[in-house]
Amino acid sequence: MQSSLFKSFPLNTLGRDFAVGDIHGMYSLLEKKLAAVNFNPQKDRLFSVGDLVNRGPESSRVMSFLAQPWFHAIKGNHEDIAICSATDPNYRDLMLRIGGAWLMDKPQKEQARIRQAFAALPLAIEVQTPAGKIGLVHAECPLDSWDDMVFLLKAGKQDALHLEEKLCWSRRRFKDRDETLIQGVHALIVGHNVVEGVQLMGNTYYIETGAFLLDREHGMTLLELATLKPL
Repeated sequence: MQSSLFKSFPLNTLGRDFAVGDIHGMYSLLEKKLAAVNFNPQKDRLFSVGDLVNRGPESSRVMSFLAQPWFHAIKGNHEDIAICSATDPNYRDLMLRIGGAWLMDKPQKEQARIRQAFAALPLAIEVQTPAGKIGLVHAECPLDSWDDMVFLLKAGKQDALHLEEKLCWSRRRFKDRDETLIQGVHALIVGHNVVEGVQLMGNTYYIETGAFLLDREHGMTLLELATLKPL
């Protein structure tokens, strides 16, 4: 039985696997990107590194994507903000500053349903590919060993508590330009930090290219997991 904090996916023997950078409510743009690579929902899979909502104009579409069997997402810091906004007035204010009125204006029952869906998202995903195991988290892997981190996540919430903030929020490795290899995975894919184009540090791929910044040339990034090439 898999921990709710961690999910593992076997090799896709039917189609292709893709990772997508932070979506931030830009679902029409995501659909265009998927159409451009001839994404087949019957065979292909899409893995999101989190931050599904806020900033962009279509955050209300998030639940329809989370319902798709081919769409698999990680909890990012914006999902965390949405969850905390239920009880913390500081987070409610923050939500409104970052485009969160899409949630705050909904009836309380609908808000609760959405927050529950966000709370159920894993903090880490691993995917088997022909090149080897690929890990995905939102912000960074707080340990140098993927397997050690997964062990803590599987152990349960108490052992994982100190990891959650770093997995969702930390920018330490990015700010330090940390080239440390994450042991136990062929590659690690993250979002969170906005970059001009996909950046590689060690074996960590930073793929948040600012989909919500409408004047940004690179926009949203898809990464094909078999080749680790941006599309």
